[in-house]
Amino acid sequence: MKFLFLFTTRLIQSLNNKCLLIVIVIAFSTQAYGNSTIGAKTPSKATPSSFQRQCSDPALSASHLIAEYEIVKHEIVKHEIVKSGASSNKLIQAIQLILVRNSNEVAHQYPQTGITESWQLNHAEQIKSVRFFDKHARVIEYQPNERVHGKTETDWSYRNQLISDSLLNKFTTTKVSNEDCNRLESKTYTNRQITMDLTWFSELRIVNTFSIKDKQSGTTLESWSLQSIQLSSDQIIPFFNTRHAYLATDFADIGDDHTDPFLTNMTNLGFIESGALGFMILKETP
Repeated sequence: MKFLFLFTTRLIQSLNNKCLLIVIVIAFSTQAYGNSTIGAKTPSKATPSSFQRQCSDPALSASHLIAEYEIVKHEIVKHEIVKSGASSNKLIQAIQLILVRNSNEVAHQYPQTGITESWQLNHAEQIKSVRFFDKHARVIEYQPNERVHGKTETDWSYRNQLISDSLLNKFTTTKVSNEDCNRLESKTYTNRQITMDLTWFSELRIVNTFSIKDKQSGTTLESWSLQSIQLSSDQIIPFFNTRHAYLATDFADIGDDHTDPFLTNMTNLGFIESGALGFMILKETP
């Protein structure tokens, strides 16, 4: 993929006659994103107490919020000189992702790329994909059920929560704390190769922390952490209104206009055909 930095942990091998294929995908590309790593001091991680007074109505809060994440990817570094084959992790990249929900519209903003991916759920339960190029005030729109980056959007939970319900249901809850919209569930999933640990605000349906570890070495491969959360519409409505005012082009019409430098450049770079795949998906193969 040329667009949005693709994080994959690994493909899980066949488990007896049925195999669970877990593809952990992070929405960024090396071309669009570059090679930045953690630099300045990162914000303190969000906690239940940090938004306790914001959530008078958990149902309303869950559909209108802004959540900022830091995503860190590591690679396993083998120490050849150690007979035991010990390994450690090396920081590869740190990424900022901002999740913005406004009822039946959700956006994933990538400040470091200047690109925002958005999805709209209509009354027929169809998902419309939209890509905002914030630095150019342009937008590419896709029709519902139109194949985007080789696939048709069918899983709203996958975009709205950063984790699909199908994968979430594979986790085992090990601990529950707090109440109301602060309810925090600790969950875990493991197989022969990796262990995934998740803390999940169940009423708000958002990830608090998430990590993937190599089961053999215990080395952390990826980690997600919620840095801040806002349960107010003060910034949400302007966020979407600003982007809805961008100059729009339907994806089907891109090839008809050879005079638009923006479209030509984006197509040549692969920013239009390639795209974000989100947080993670779970597929079952026979």
